[in-house]
Amino acid sequence: MIIQNALMCLALNIYHEARGEPLEGQVAVAMVTMNRADWDTDSVCDVVYERNQFSWTNRLADFTPQEPTAWAVAKRVANRVIQGQHDDITEGATHFHTRAVRPAWRHSLKKTTTIGEHVFYVQR
Repeated sequence: MIIQNALMCLALNIYHEARGEPLEGQVAVAMVTMNRADWDTDSVCDVVYERNQFSWTNRLADFTPQEPTAWAVAKRVANRVIQGQHDDITEGATHFHTRAVRPAWRHSLKKTTTIGEHVFYVQR
């Protein structure tokens, strides 16, 4: 059951944070989530719903995916990432933001890569 919960939480995070991104960008967001969880499926939901970590969880709203095709892709990506079928293209990143913002915390981290509209970082 834990893996099923982890898959759902990871898929929701991919969907809400990266559904408009190409597949590589969705994989990258999944990698950040898994890196934060230290690849422990028991921790994925805690990571996703930790306060102020992902923008979509900060809003009081219905989180039910409304785009069936994007939701199906997010679930496939989540499953493949949890099963270890993708390399970590983020180089171990634990943080990211869109190119549209410039959060102050980025200065304390080391940039690893940019994929699509997201910039990825790792602890120094």
